[in-house]
Amino acid sequence: MAGSIEQVLGWFPGGDAIARCRATSLSFSAAAAGYDGEDRISALGDHILRDIVSRLPVKDAARTAALASRWRHIWRSTPLVLYDAHLLLPTRDRVATAVARVLADHPGPFRAVSISSSDFVSREPELLAECARLLAVKGVQNLVLVNDPADYKRLPVVPADVLRCASLRRLFLGFWRFRNSAAGPPTDGFPHLLELTVFGTHMPGHNLDHLLASSPALGTLALVLSRTCEHVHLRSLSLKCVLLWHCLTQEVVISMDSPLLERLILWKTLPDGDNVVAMRVNIDGATKLRLLGYLDMDMRVHQLQIGENVIKPDTEVSPSTVVPSVKVLALRVNFGVLEEVKTLANILRCFPNVHKLHIEVTFQYPAHSSVLAADEPTGSHNTKFWRELCPIECLKSHVRKIFIHEFRGEQSEMEFLEFVAASAEKVRTLLVGVTKEIFASGDKVNEVISKVAALSRGAWNCDECNVVVVRPKVENGWSFHRASDLSVKDPFH
Repeated sequence: MAGSIEQVLGWFPGGDAIARCRATSLSFSAAAAGYDGEDRISALGDHILRDIVSRLPVKDAARTAALASRWRHIWRSTPLVLYDAHLLLPTRDRVATAVARVLADHPGPFRAVSISSSDFVSREPELLAECARLLAVKGVQNLVLVNDPADYKRLPVVPADVLRCASLRRLFLGFWRFRNSAAGPPTDGFPHLLELTVFGTHMPGHNLDHLLASSPALGTLALVLSRTCEHVHLRSLSLKCVLLWHCLTQEVVISMDSPLLERLILWKTLPDGDNVVAMRVNIDGATKLRLLGYLDMDMRVHQLQIGENVIKPDTEVSPSTVVPSVKVLALRVNFGVLEEVKTLANILRCFPNVHKLHIEVTFQYPAHSSVLAADEPTGSHNTKFWRELCPIECLKSHVRKIFIHEFRGEQSEMEFLEFVAASAEKVRTLLVGVTKEIFASGDKVNEVISKVAALSRGAWNCDECNVVVVRPKVENGWSFHRASDLSVKDPFH
């Protein structure tokens, strides 16, 4: 859990000032070495001194007031950057007390405040209320507020004053709950909020609706390890990027209510137990959506609905089930399960203009399945299916790059590659990434290379295609920063 928090906090753009000062600390002994007695730094202008102070851990920044009279007003006139882990105190309640004292002593404004090492709720609940009030009054711009240690059975309510911080530009909430009130959270609106991340938090659907409606500038929404409502309807005129990571919800609706939405990223949204229903991804009129994934071909995990039609293995794809705007598509499929292979073919037909295609191979054979008969041998009919399948528009005429992840070289995987080789006209690059287990064995790597090389020597419909076997993806290589950065055209690679 701690690793997940650090991974997401590392992405949090509001912490850029925090990240700069994380590795910075005053060392008076080092500064004294070679000192000739002349104070050159104090001769610099106030704006430069404020920039220097803003890059220091808060304890060191406050201490600069004791250096000389020239410095006395600098810290108090510098927008505050506070990262509570820099306080280096032995207990969480002492950290909470120190945080409250810093917020009270500094007149504001607060550029970036990260509170993730303090236990306000169980020991100092009155300090939490006071800190939230100070954050709102003194205009915090970038806020990380994590309830630590987290207890899913006793999640505290998000402080009301935090939801009244009209100055917020970026907000990260970890391990809280929103009141289940029909009126929504007590917010007066976030006119400047650009990014919102909700981590390990219980949020009923109407609360999310209210937050979206109250944030007219919101561009990025991330729901991480959170139990939201049964239905997430993305209603926002400004929203461009949505990330769902281990987010338990039954339906995500993308429609003309979010006319600017460019990417929807589903990361490890696997069902948590046999009783959890599949997540339905409902696309209806999302004309700007250009990046989507990972969609799982196992319909117990994800179900894609376009308009009124759920895309199933036997669906007849029609103009009403086509999303022409998507250019980057990422899918997960078990090539050994015929129903998943049929779903894959139909979903590819729904996105005719894809330029980059990512496919992650899964090898999960359930003991029982609602979509696969228990007595059906996996992979037994795939050869015939691929041989008889008509060309798929995106593979035939538009896809230029294909990335295969977690490749093992099984016959069912090779059959798909053979279909691509026989039908694709525009593919210029095919990258085949093997699994960690394959990569650990030189013999297995050579076996995969031999199979892929034999395929590349065969008859390709495309004259110029580079086929390369590559190492597996880096463990924990997923980056929230890349996923939310719209200048990164393909965060799956």
